[in-house]
Amino acid sequence: MIYRKKSYKINPDQLEQFNDFFHFYLYPNQIKHGAKLIGRWVNESNDKIEAIWQYESIEQNEQIEKMIRKSELHLNAKKKRAQLGELFEESHQEFLTSTSPIGIYEIPKHCLDLFQK
Repeated sequence: MIYRKKSYKINPDQLEQFNDFFHFYLYPNQIKHGAKLIGRWVNESNDKIEAIWQYESIEQNEQIEKMIRKSELHLNAKKKRAQLGELFEESHQEFLTSTSPIGIYEIPKHCLDLFQK
């Protein structure tokens, strides 16, 4: 598994507009093409949004992105963004992998033994 963390710095006054755009355009297009949203959060000052998406591999992410760019919903989203203006001030993404050797996070047995002593 690979995880993509997408971060957006936004104007707090545009939170509702940004969320609407996400729910009507970005989320459905990602899901339709095979991405899985793990979660999406906003900080207390409403100026930063974080989303974490799950993929089988980097290659799957790249394939999904290619399909999205060819989709009608993507074209509609580009038109809508042109009407809305700047929805975010900056964005950043990074890819993460699990630190658990089996993909599910569990406390290693040798660590559990330390707690039981």
